[in-house]
Amino acid sequence: MAKFTRPLLGAIGLIAAVALTACSSAAPAPTETAAADAPVEIQPLVAGVIPVTDIGPVYMAQQNGVFEENGFDLTLQSAGSSSEIIQAMQSGQVQIGYGGTTGVFQAVENGIDLVVIAAASATPDDPENGINDLLVVADSPLKSAKDLEGKKVAVNAPGGYTQLLADIAIKADGGDPTKVEYVQMGVPDQPAALESGAIDSFVAGEPFGTLGREDKGFKTLANPFVELSDHAVVAGVWYAIRSEVEKNPEYYAKVAETIDAANTYALENDEELRESIATFTKIDPALAARIRLGSYGKLPLTVENLQPIADWSLELGYIKKPVDFDNLIWEP
Repeated sequence: MAKFTRPLLGAIGLIAAVALTACSSAAPAPTETAAADAPVEIQPLVAGVIPVTDIGPVYMAQQNGVFEENGFDLTLQSAGSSSEIIQAMQSGQVQIGYGGTTGVFQAVENGIDLVVIAAASATPDDPENGINDLLVVADSPLKSAKDLEGKKVAVNAPGGYTQLLADIAIKADGGDPTKVEYVQMGVPDQPAALESGAIDSFVAGEPFGTLGREDKGFKTLANPFVELSDHAVVAGVWYAIRSEVEKNPEYYAKVAETIDAANTYALENDEELRESIATFTKIDPALAARIRLGSYGKLPLTVENLQPIADWSLELGYIKKPVDFDNLIWEP
């Protein structure tokens, strides 16, 4: 594929929020070169997202006008899972999607020809500052991750990223993850289920990890990030259908460049990011100011930064063969 330079981004300007509605058109052809003083041609861009904190940087950039300034009318289309996003993408309703790296690896192995175009989020620089701890009640008799054998652990999607994290913690502690009874449950329902005794633990996602620790007295049984890698890794990515990317490389290069700029801005403006997360996820701004966040804008999309999750996914049976990163990571 021919190489070319991604267009530079302009300054950030304020605009009104774009309505969160679906768009049925496929990715349009790249904007033709215009005179320097001509207005930017606006093209539709629908991003399939799961309403979690990792969408904060892109949502903030949407609100600040960054996407419009770079020629995109961005719509954030919410979904319950990566599989829903991929289905919408295959039908041409969505141009890019957000998802955990494990889910993308699995989709590709199952024959869906995706490419990763940009990093969405990374694990914290300090692995002790876990954002996906395994939580238990304060008086739980469980002492370590190995003790979860034979117990019920809630995850939002079986066989996905959160279950992988639990398996990593259990395996590293000398336990057998196949002996754990995983229960599929919506993330907001997990704290109440733990409190009632319906489950023995859950893989906490924010803001429910912070809420559980602060309001309910839950304690951390294990932090999977300590075992995942000795350095931060890319955990969430933006992806697209390969055929669409190859058909419109300039369009997707500019999309990736804009996402990178959104992540960089988020890194430098933590307070504003948290305010945007509160608005997007509809949580209390005071809570958003306290929750643990992943790293945004610190790690580039490289094999080194994706390899640890790929290695664990292979070792624990989430995928059957090593990830072909040369084919998966798209570079314009």
